[in-house]
Order: sequence, then structure tokens, then C-alpha cells
Amino acid sequence: MLKSSLFLIVTFSFVACNNQQTKHVHEPEQPVNAIENTVSPEELLNKEWKLVELNGSGIVLDTSFSNYPYLKFTNLVSTGGNLGCNGFGANVHISAADSIKISEIISTEMACPNLDIENRFKKALGDARTYHIISDTFTLKDEKKETIARLKNNN
Repeated sequence: MLKSSLFLIVTFSFVACNNQQTKHVHEPEQPVNAIENTVSPEELLNKEWKLVELNGSGIVLDTSFSNYPYLKFTNLVSTGGNLGCNGFGANVHISAADSIKISEIISTEMACPNLDIENRFKKALGDARTYHIISDTFTLKDEKKETIARLKNNN
């Protein structure tokens, strides 16, 4: 009886170990580009993200801009920064690792001679639905997954 029990225990142990090995063999490998989706939202925090591109065009500022347009997250529910001439604040909602919604954007209303980039940046922030961080680059994409703004962190 003891031999039979011992035989059953050894058999079950072998089967259990063998099943675990098989399970590992069949796990899918992560694609190489999965790294950009695994960055935590906390990577956004306490960095000054300077605007370098809007809708595929590089940013060229004239001398009337008092500040370089940027975005800064001090927490994961609000953001602020500068649109170029006017400062702004907004609510932020991040519901997944790459999902973002920037809403209720309010800004100062200083008289600025050139508001084109400022208005386009404000619109891009409101249109953003997903984001990616790769190295020092923060990219915002719209609902069609098209890049609408690219920002860089130089800290």
C-alpha cells in the first residue's frame, strides 16, 4: 500500500511539473515595440514637456512669444503650462496605460500678436486620446491614432 501511495505521489508530481513546463513553452513572446505601451503614467510627472511639433510640422516661434509652449504634469489629474503667450491649466484623465483625456482647458487672456501656434496647441491638447513616451519624447495622438503633437523633455 505504501509503495502504491508513493508511486501515485511521484506520478502526480511529475505530471504537475511537466504541465508547468508546457505552459511556459506556449506563452506568446512580447513584441519588440511593446516597450512604448508599458511606460507608467508616472513617467509624465514633474517634467517640462516642450512642444516641438504640431500636426507633423516643426514649431517656429516668433519673438512675440514670451515663453516656449510646454506642458507639465504635477499629478495625474491636472496639468498646466504655457501655450506660448498665455498660461493654462486643465483636467487630465488617464484610464489606461496609454489613454489620456485633457479637458476643461482654461488659459489667461493676454493680448498676444500671434495666436496661431497657441490656438493649435490648445486644440491638440483637447483632441488628445492616447499618448506614448519613448525616451525623452512624449507623443499625443487623436482618436484616429494620428500624431497631433510631439513634446520633448530636456531635464
